[in-house]
Amino acid sequence: MLTIVGLGLGGPNSITMDGVIALSTSEHIFYETYTSPIHSETLEWIEMKSQRKPIHLSRNQVEEPKELVDLAKETNVSLLIVGDALSATTHVSLLLDCKKNSVEYQVIHNASVLTAVAGVLGLQHYNFGPVATLVLPEGDYKPLSPIDKIKTNIENGNHSLVLLDIKADNPDEEPKYMSASQAAEQMIEAGIEKNTMVAAAARVGREDQKLWYGKLKYLANKDLGKEPHSVVVPSKLHFTEQDFLESL
Repeated sequence: MLTIVGLGLGGPNSITMDGVIALSTSEHIFYETYTSPIHSETLEWIEMKSQRKPIHLSRNQVEEPKELVDLAKETNVSLLIVGDALSATTHVSLLLDCKKNSVEYQVIHNASVLTAVAGVLGLQHYNFGPVATLVLPEGDYKPLSPIDKIKTNIENGNHSLVLLDIKADNPDEEPKYMSASQAAEQMIEAGIEKNTMVAAAARVGREDQKLWYGKLKYLANKDLGKEPHSVVVPSKLHFTEQDFLESL
């Protein structure tokens, strides 16, 4: 059986009881970091409790999961996912591979930045439009479609949750994370007014969580500390949303 375990947003205390039970019966434990960085204390706690060292998988090993699925045919396998288990389409595809190969699976859900960021900023979820993901530039490659989503959301009176790129495909290489300040620079360069009011959230759900609200031009020079970061571009605000953001 394959169990996809959502770890939540904090350290080991964020793991649900269902997750703890699944890990205790797993013969093999894997994790990935290309969707979000994993809390080091979480890995240490899991290794101590399960007496099994979690193994880091590359993006390719998860997206082309023949070895993972074959192993799950014979033994209990857990794959650790930061946040919620099925927030990324990669993990839904993994379940489809299990179905095609008649492999049993289960999913342990948990908290996700997709809902938590809006909540900690005091924003109402039904006021959000489509999510945008900004990508770290590679040479001349600077995709504008995520910026177009933000602009469309603003025009439609909807808030935008902006997720920031992670380059952590290879376990043998140091990962790269886009910061909120880099995102702000990219948004200004792509034509979003520099005086636009935006919010940023760093390390949501962790003990050193940090929230910020101000003009986009100031975010471009703001150091929010260690990643992961997320940005929200509010549009038309309810008075309670406005009050909460201003309290930051």
